[in-house]
Amino acid sequence: MPALNVEFSPEEMDRLRRRAALAGKSLRAHAHDVIVEEADRIAFVEGAVTEATRVLPGVMEHFPEGLR
Repeated sequence: MPALNVEFSPEEMDRLRRRAALAGKSLRAHAHDVIVEEADRIAFVEGAVTEATRVLPGVMEHFPEGLR
């Protein structure tokens, strides 16, 4: 399985360990989930921007200035 080796400062590592513990996860599981969730979030936002760009002209046409 592919892996990723990421370096952190001691302070960053401490914060990550505490956050993982609060989430009830191992550091490895927490880091995995955070990275995947961020990639999914970016993909969602990019898709939303694309969709908004597609529908905005119709919204602007349907709701004239002053009614938006």
